[in-house]
Amino acid sequence: MQERLADEPLALLAYNSRQIGESSQGEVVDKAMDSHAFDMYKILVEEDKLRLDILKCMIDILTPLQTVEFLVASKKLQLCLHEWSKRRDIQMGITQLLNTDNPSSSGDSL
Repeated sequence: MQERLADEPLALLAYNSRQIGESSQGEVVDKAMDSHAFDMYKILVEEDKLRLDILKCMIDILTPLQTVEFLVASKKLQLCLHEWSKRRDIQMGITQLLNTDNPSSSGDSL
């Protein structure tokens, strides 16, 4: 699957386009984007399966009390990372950029 992602014509299509985001080969671009999105979806599904398999193996190894402590600590870490990321995004002004209709990542109007 990784080889297929690397072999997709997206980079060549972008390189050969006259303007950013435009292409005379719209149908080819759409097909390549659909294929890429589907491949990325399959990777995410496989990652989820792997995480679940690892979690099941860990639960089999740990005692019930250790399992509960591990799950609580994992959830706490996840929640902390989420909150820290939100705070950092706000401090860096990223949230403001994401909430605007401005297509420029620099905030400049085109």
